[in-house]
Amino acid sequence: MSKQPPTSKRRKRLTEEREREILDVTFDLVAEVGYEQATVDEVARRTQASTATLYRRWENKPRLVITAMTARKYPPLPPIDTGGLRDDLVALARMMPTPHPQGAPTLGIWQAVVSDPALAQALRDVLFAPYLHTLRTILARHIERGTIRADNPALAHVEMFLMGSVFVEKLFTGTEADADQLIAVMDALLLPALTS
Repeated sequence: MSKQPPTSKRRKRLTEEREREILDVTFDLVAEVGYEQATVDEVARRTQASTATLYRRWENKPRLVITAMTARKYPPLPPIDTGGLRDDLVALARMMPTPHPQGAPTLGIWQAVVSDPALAQALRDVLFAPYLHTLRTILARHIERGTIRADNPALAHVEMFLMGSVFVEKLFTGTEADADQLIAVMDALLLPALTS
């Protein structure tokens, strides 16, 4: 007696166009009602998708929202290798994300980060990750080239220094951080620490 294989419905992957549509609707919804009021159910309703599909693809609301913001505002990073440590870091500084880009649905996002660990994790995993990966690649290359000593204690603080400098500027001064400010602080503090 031969066993019949169990029939299983294969879950179809979302096409690139369908993902784009869902992310656009998510972005527009958060811009319209704010982060706290936006729901996965409403995204599903507006896109005629199932909530199960959305959770399967993006896991939770924070990841969906941050992915939508990233897709709309922050293009993928190209590789950076200028040959020099300062020039590499300057190139990265000029690509750093604007924390509160004009027209982005940031209403409630930054306030919610403090009390929503899933949102904070989504920010790290989706928005910050490409920049941190590029930074680590730059540092590893310059350690290998001998520009930076492998035991330099400043290495443990570079990521916090760069990301923190960008994201706390508005808190302290009321103005957006820009690449020139970041480069000036980098020249004064980070590069001397890394190359001492």
